[in-house]
Order: sequence, then C-alpha cells, then structure tokens
Amino acid sequence: MTYPDTIPALTIQSTPEAAQAYAALTQDWNPIHLDADFAADTPFGRPIAHGTMALNLLVEAIARAGLRIADLDIRFSAPTYVGQSLTATARHQGAGSYEVTVLAEGETPVLTGRATLKARG
Repeated sequence: MTYPDTIPALTIQSTPEAAQAYAALTQDWNPIHLDADFAADTPFGRPIAHGTMALNLLVEAIARAGLRIADLDIRFSAPTYVGQSLTATARHQGAGSYEVTVLAEGETPVLTGRATLKARG
C-alpha cells in the first residue's frame, strides 16, 4: 500500500452548541464542559471541551482519508476551551506510522501521539 505523506487537515469549531450536542451523545454532563459559572471557579476559568471531541476529530480525519487505526498511542497535552477551533492532522513517518496532532486555534497542541494506519476494508 502507498501511504499519503499527510492526512488532509480537518477543522471544527468547539462551540457551546457543539459541547451540548457532544454531552448528549456521550452522556457526559460534567458542568466543566457546559456551565460557564461553574467553570469560572475551576483552575481552567472557563468551560473546556470534552477531550474525546479532539480524539473523535482525529478519527474522522483518518477515516476520510480512507484509512483505519490499527494502533494508537496518544496524550492529551492541553485543554481545549469551548469556542476554540480544533484541527486534526497526521504526518507519515514510514511503514504506516503517523505522527498525529490536534491543534487548538491552529497552534496549541491538545492531542499528540502516534498511530499505525491501514487501508480500510
């Protein structure tokens, strides 16, 4: 199989409406994600997006490239604040191995790691 050098970047906006929809989907109603007054009294100071929202964006970017994940080793490296954009990217390192990243606002890594990708099917 020939692997692409990069997976096309995929970007979403983590709006308050997206946070509500994601909470409904995952049944994760933690007020740190949804309640600005509650979040103001936390170390974050404002609502943070669900961490798995960044992971799901990465999975979607990989799927849109016609690939699937065979192995994944990631780290959530920073919070994503509700209202920030998220962009998932992946760069081929050889033999199906990719360096994967999700950036907040195009610059702050919020998810980093490595993935082994294979053709779907």
